[in-house]
Amino acid sequence: MDLIHPHSKRDVVDALRAASAAETRVLIVGGRRHIDKGNPSHVDAELWTTVLDDRVAYDPAEMLCVVEAGMRIHDLTAMLAEGDQEWPVDAPGDATVGGVIASGATTTRQLRMGALRDTVVEMEVVTGDGRLIRSGARTVKNVTGYDVHRLLTGSLGTLGVIVQVALKVRPLPKATRTLVSDEGGVELGTRVLDTVPLPAAVLAEPDRIVVRLEGWPEEVEEQTTAARSIVAFDETDAPFPEARFQEAAIVAEAAIVPSRLPQLLAGVERYRAMIGVGIAWVPLEDDEALTGFRARAAEIGGIAPVIRGPGGLGEPAAPAAEVQRRIRAAMDPAGILAPGRAWSA
Repeated sequence: MDLIHPHSKRDVVDALRAASAAETRVLIVGGRRHIDKGNPSHVDAELWTTVLDDRVAYDPAEMLCVVEAGMRIHDLTAMLAEGDQEWPVDAPGDATVGGVIASGATTTRQLRMGALRDTVVEMEVVTGDGRLIRSGARTVKNVTGYDVHRLLTGSLGTLGVIVQVALKVRPLPKATRTLVSDEGGVELGTRVLDTVPLPAAVLAEPDRIVVRLEGWPEEVEEQTTAARSIVAFDETDAPFPEARFQEAAIVAEAAIVPSRLPQLLAGVERYRAMIGVGIAWVPLEDDEALTGFRARAAEIGGIAPVIRGPGGLGEPAAPAAEVQRRIRAAMDPAGILAPGRAWSA
């Protein structure tokens, strides 16, 4: 398999123009941290973005940074720490900024920080046929036109190569605290969320609840008191979010209406659920277990794509399939970008 390592946006443009002309199927690769997400795609070449890792602009006063998409998360984190700020995602340090965005990675602290897509205010992307386009704007009053950067978020590299992004960043919290209970379950997690104002995360597992608190010291103390009015919590110094299910061969990331989480997870022995968001991670032993779990999710209106191991996205058809096919045709006319990897492909 051919490996393409562009050093500039121009290199990406030239590489994709050549690939389109030759009908060379290309997989876009960053830190390979989200490579299992999506359906298997048979490709002829991999285009690595990791050399596109420059800092373009960063002004802490504007709460905005502009970086090339191959920058590693640990480098971005160190850069923003100089301004006492952060990009509020919970991705591994060796993941790339563009890979996190293209995979649509779930932000564990979404309750307080908002969705990943809302942090991307401008994007430069190279289409499958080698056009460099820009979407969004760095100012509060956005430009007119289509929000192509929102389409690219979660597109799994099937619409274009993200080469540069402008990110909305946040001040680092003045105080943080992680609480852990010795009782668990979705119902208890829901009671905690209903009681604690503006937690960063409430994660329910069968045998414990993990609550992440961030903000001003007085605010964190008030939240802690509220949480402990529901169930006994201890503080923990473990990193947040703590890695779970590392030994599992398959991990599915189910998405469902939050009120249906109890129905989805009834009888499931191991899980981690984001209360108030409707996301649950479930480790599974084999294809048969995955098929059964997906069938349950589909019955109540959810999906369960795999984020680690084999299994892909599952069967549900993408909404507005014809619209998505037209978007794909406009962005990648030759169909060279990871064909078959996304539902809309």
